[in-house]
Amino acid sequence: MNTLVKIKEYDAHGGPSNVKMGSDGHSQTSTTTGRFVIKSIEKHVSYGRYAMWSGIAWGTEVKISGNIVMVKLLGSWKKLTDVNAQWGKYKNDQKGVTDAVLKYQRDLYPNSPIPTKWLFNDFGHISVKYFKDLNNDRKMNGKEYIMGDFIHTTPPDEAATAAGRVFQLAESHGCIHVRPNDIDTMIGNGYLKKGNTIEVHPYTKKAIEVSPKRNTAGTQFEVHFYPGLYKIVIYKTM
Repeated sequence: MNTLVKIKEYDAHGGPSNVKMGSDGHSQTSTTTGRFVIKSIEKHVSYGRYAMWSGIAWGTEVKISGNIVMVKLLGSWKKLTDVNAQWGKYKNDQKGVTDAVLKYQRDLYPNSPIPTKWLFNDFGHISVKYFKDLNNDRKMNGKEYIMGDFIHTTPPDEAATAAGRVFQLAESHGCIHVRPNDIDTMIGNGYLKKGNTIEVHPYTKKAIEVSPKRNTAGTQFEVHFYPGLYKIVIYKTM
C-alpha cells in the first residue's frame, strides 16, 4: 500500500445522488462509485441518444451554404442531415435545421452568430474515458468496457470560458463535469493520463481524505472525485 498526498483540487459536478428526469428528457443518474483506470483521452462522438449534437466531433468545420448546414468530415463537405439518422429526420426541413443551429450558436456565442466550427458537442472539446479493471492488469480486456460516465466539459461552460464569464458547473446525467481550463491543466500535468487511476467516492463522504493509502500500481498520480463535495482531488504517490 502506498500513501497518497493531496496536491491539487478542482471544481467538479457529477450526477444527482438519486435518479431523476432531466430537463432534456433524459434520465440523470448518479456517478458510479469505485476505482477505475483511464482508457483514453479523446474527442467524444456519440452514436446513441446524444447523437444529434454529439454525433459530430468538437471543432469540426461548419459552413452554411444556400441555407443548408454543411460539416466537413474526412476532408469532404456533407449536409448535416446526411451525417446520422438523428439529423436525417429533418432532411426535408433544411431551413428548420439551419435555424436550430444558428439559434444554438447565438445562444452560446452572441458575438459570433455564424458558426465556423462545431462547438455543440455535449461532451466538450475533450473527454476522459475509463473502465473498471476487473482482473487488475490495468488493461481493458475480457468483459471490461468503457464506463458510461466520462470526465468532460459542456458547450455552455466552454462558451463562458471563452468569454471570460464566471459560471457554476451544472449537474450531469452521470458524467463528471469539470471546467475547460481545468481539464486541460489536469491533462497537461499528467494527472489525467492513460493508465492512471480514477476513484469515485460515495456521495455520503463529506470530507476529503488528506493522505489515504491505496495500491497505486506504480502510478505517480491518482484522481479522486468526491461527488458530495463537488471536487476532484489530485493525489501524488509517496
